[in-house]
Amino acid sequence: MDVLDFARRISMIDKPTPISDSFDNEWGQVRNRWWTSQREHLTVWCLFQPTNGVKGYKHRPNNSAEIMYNNFGRPETLLWLAEAVGIEGKLLYTVVDEITKHSHASTQCKILRERIPFEAISINLPKILE
Repeated sequence: MDVLDFARRISMIDKPTPISDSFDNEWGQVRNRWWTSQREHLTVWCLFQPTNGVKGYKHRPNNSAEIMYNNFGRPETLLWLAEAVGIEGKLLYTVVDEITKHSHASTQCKILRERIPFEAISINLPKILE
C-alpha cells in the first residue's frame, strides 16, 4: 500500500482508543513531543516518508506503508493504529502486558509487530472508510 494513501486513510480515523491512550499516558514519549495525538503523529510521519525526512529525523525516501510500519519506532503510535483500525481488544491487552515488561521502544515495537503484523493492519484499514 502506498504510504500517502495510508496517510489519507488514517487521517480520517476518529474513534475512541482507550487502550492505546492509557498506554501512551503511562509509557509514551515525553520529550520532543510536537504532536497532539497519535493520529497526527503517524499521519505526518507518513507524509514525510517519500522525502529525505525532516531535521533530526532523516531517512531514505520510502513509498511503502508496510516498510514505514516495520521501521516506525514508537510503540504507543503503533498500538494506537492497531486499536484505531479495530484490532481485537483482548489481543491489544495481551500486547500491552508483553511490551510493558521491556523498557526500550525498539524492543516494544518488535514485540508489537510480531503480534500485529502490517497485514493485520492493512486488512482492517479499508473498513474504517465504509
